[in-house]
Amino acid sequence: MNAPGRFALLAALCLLLLPSTLVFAEDAPSWPPKFYGFCVDLPKVANPSIPDHAKLLKELGYDGAGYILWLDDKLDTNLRTLDAAGLQLSLVYLNVNIHPDKPAYDARVPAALAKLKGRPVTLSVLLRGFPPGDVQGMESAVKVLRELGDLAAESGLKVSIYHHLNDWTESMLFALEVVKQVDRPNVGVNFNLCHWLKVDGDKDYRTVLRNNAERIFAVTINGAQTDASAWTGGLIQPLDRGDFDNRELLTVLKEIGYDGPVGLMCYGIPDDTREHLSRSINVWKSWQEQ
Repeated sequence: MNAPGRFALLAALCLLLLPSTLVFAEDAPSWPPKFYGFCVDLPKVANPSIPDHAKLLKELGYDGAGYILWLDDKLDTNLRTLDAAGLQLSLVYLNVNIHPDKPAYDARVPAALAKLKGRPVTLSVLLRGFPPGDVQGMESAVKVLRELGDLAAESGLKVSIYHHLNDWTESMLFALEVVKQVDRPNVGVNFNLCHWLKVDGDKDYRTVLRNNAERIFAVTINGAQTDASAWTGGLIQPLDRGDFDNRELLTVLKEIGYDGPVGLMCYGIPDDTREHLSRSINVWKSWQEQ
């Protein structure tokens, strides 16, 4: 084949490959992810001020916040407050009892989820009612999670199991097994760093994330000392403390195509709120600049 012929062939091949390349670029997750504050001031302040949080988080450069799912008129009020501040409601959490003899959740939950329609928020559920990993809870848990998944789907929301110490799904690995049984496209799991280290920390989180990329719906991080057993000052610290490599975690999340926000776990941090939030957002920003 002469030179002009080879050039024409190469040009044709490039045209054939171009559309798929464009689709890939369009589908790639935006990076860096949105960064939000979670469990700010808990538990030292029983009822933290949402307006004060919104003002502070926005001033410091956070993109959103995560809270309990409000089931009364506070929902409308707090949504307006966050909207006025220009903050996303990134995650809401809900306690769910999977024991078949107990109500699974408050009757007001469907109405609350309907009010979240159109918002980039994930419903994170903490599953209680049975001891950790007790297989007797599987049937009722699957039923409840399918029900919640269908309710959430009506508002375009995802449901994510929040693995939490002493909950039925205290282990993320067990939570993933539950998700497989539920078999709903909008039901997945959190990756909560502090609880992962507490319960599953002897495993390689990188392998788990890579093998379950399509089911990772929420992520919370913080500074952490990997060999610690205490929460405060150990497994939950500002981002400028601890020896856990959060930058490697973010690299893995980017690699697997995680497209959700990342929450900063603040539970039990005793430092001044403004001071520790400032330190963490400064670290976060420095990571994006490198």
